[in-house]
Amino acid sequence: MKTDGMDYLQTILRDAGYDIYSPCGGNGTCGKCKVWIQGEGAVSSCVFPVTKALEVIIPDRKEAQILVDQHKYTVKLPVQPGHQARLSNNPHGVAIDIGTTSLVFYLVDLITGAILETRTQENPQANYGADVISRINYTAQNEYGLEELQNALIHATNIHLNHFIELMGLRHNDIVKISIAGNTTMLHLLLGIDPLPIALAPFTPRFIERQEVNANDLKLNCHPDAKIETLPGISAYVGADIVAGLASIAPQKEFKTYLFMDIGTNGELALVTGDKILCCATAAGPAFEGARITHGMTAVEGAIASYGEEGYSVIGDILPAGLCGSGLIDVIAFMVEHKLVNTEGLIEEEFIISKKDHSGINEDIVINQQDLREVQLAKSAIAAGVNILMNKAGLTHDQLDAVFLAGGFGNHINTQSAVTIGLLSPLFKDKIISLGNTSGTGALLSLKSVLFRDTMNQVISKTNHLELSEEEDFAMEFAMNMMFDLSS
Repeated sequence: MKTDGMDYLQTILRDAGYDIYSPCGGNGTCGKCKVWIQGEGAVSSCVFPVTKALEVIIPDRKEAQILVDQHKYTVKLPVQPGHQARLSNNPHGVAIDIGTTSLVFYLVDLITGAILETRTQENPQANYGADVISRINYTAQNEYGLEELQNALIHATNIHLNHFIELMGLRHNDIVKISIAGNTTMLHLLLGIDPLPIALAPFTPRFIERQEVNANDLKLNCHPDAKIETLPGISAYVGADIVAGLASIAPQKEFKTYLFMDIGTNGELALVTGDKILCCATAAGPAFEGARITHGMTAVEGAIASYGEEGYSVIGDILPAGLCGSGLIDVIAFMVEHKLVNTEGLIEEEFIISKKDHSGINEDIVINQQDLREVQLAKSAIAAGVNILMNKAGLTHDQLDAVFLAGGFGNHINTQSAVTIGLLSPLFKDKIISLGNTSGTGALLSLKSVLFRDTMNQVISKTNHLELSEEEDFAMEFAMNMMFDLSS
């Protein structure tokens, strides 16, 4: 970031092509953009002014664990990609899931519908902020902020398009269709459309409908007349990723009434009851993605992914550098089970997960009081949102046939740990079904069949959106769910 003409180290490194993780958006508050400067030590690069030549040591790039799988309940549709397939004798398409923390790209043969390759990476926009609000703020506070964030996505997409083309011996003109799912903010940033109204009451985005542009308009490395479609959403915070996920689920005789949960930096919830869908979004914050946690990190090599009586497991089987969302939930559950935290979430001393001698960062990896508070806020927002939906529908938790968990975090957490800390109801325990990357599944369906548009429109037509901030019971539900149940 530049302020008053001062060059800061993070901006210089970013301009030089280095990705520096900065979940606070360069405000100097998270301390996760640290680099090592010879003669200076570790510094937060976003607030370190550069006044002379420096020797900088960049943290190692880590391999991320990103969810790509589809689910067995996926609706079956014939391969009907539309008239775009006529642009090439060897038509291919790409489905993209733009998540706040990660990107997933699927290369598809538009004649057979076969998925030929899947590629993933972390969302490069994470260098500008961990959550959608921090990224929206970045676009508002920086003259070229929107252009920077759009270019980050376009550049990443072109890298993968070029790889697909080279791998399969294709021509650029053989990529004739791209279908994209993502939350409302991500789609605004991709298309270069000002997202600021999403962050300001009454939270009215510039668009929620399906958008279609030519590839040439976005400078994508494919057929210039290829159609780039973004899937439709419902509201500012219940986006195309949720519509795509809900529409991807084939009707099941045994699941008439179910809860759909996509837990990430926001918690999107949908309660399906016959021909009606009630949905809402909860501002869970980025704690479950590793941000705002002292030693939190994304699900990359070095992250503690699980924790229990036997110890912990680390992604990549190396010394731990921190813990990702699933590991965080396990640690808090362990603390609750052993009564190392009281009902209100207070602890007498920080909890050491891994001592300095056994960590990969030369310091103790811990959970402190502020970390606990962040988890309380996040889990309370989710649980309160669920309760509001259930109350509005006149249902009790035991009346649900299933609880579908979507997204990476929902598919990697230990559900027993989630129940222990109060993120999920104990009555959900035997009804939980992980669906994988439903947003990506929806993008794939839309890419392969124009019929999926009707399915998505049907979902939208029977959905009623609740704004939780306007629900009088939400504040009480939120306060009650902050507590930990230590009775077991």
